[in-house]
Amino acid sequence: MHAETLTDEGRYRALLRRDAAQDGRWFVAVKTTGIFCRPSCPARRPRRENCEFFVTAGACLGAGYRPCRRCDPLRPAAEAEPLVAGLLERLSHDPGRRWHEADLRALGYEPSTVRRAFRRQFGVSFIEMARLARLRGGFAALAGGSAVIDAQLEAGFESPSGFRA
Repeated sequence: MHAETLTDEGRYRALLRRDAAQDGRWFVAVKTTGIFCRPSCPARRPRRENCEFFVTAGACLGAGYRPCRRCDPLRPAAEAEPLVAGLLERLSHDPGRRWHEADLRALGYEPSTVRRAFRRQFGVSFIEMARLARLRGGFAALAGGSAVIDAQLEAGFESPSGFRA
């Protein structure tokens, strides 16, 4: 079955079966843990009411979910293109870093090539993905009871309006 033809109930049944044939067609995000996985993830199965389903990894990241460490839903895309793998590795080691196109050029990458590769794999550019990683840090600080200004600074946002937007 294609992702477009599956309902959320069908996706949940595939998730319960750990259906590897569905990997890459959609992702499941778990509201209670804040992570997203591939359908075949070996982790414990979430309750249906805690699941959200997305077609792309970029949509999961955009909704504030982080990748699962067990099934590593970003890995298949990273293996397909070496530049994606290298930049994902850098991002995982320093999620709070504020990336610019000049940084990509300094690493020997053409920003437009990186942008196309990440959009093809994840639906968002590398710089957008890095911004989402910083935002997750800010959301975690807010959830921990920090003041908005402290969460903003911890996430690396100089502008309050940029963080709030």
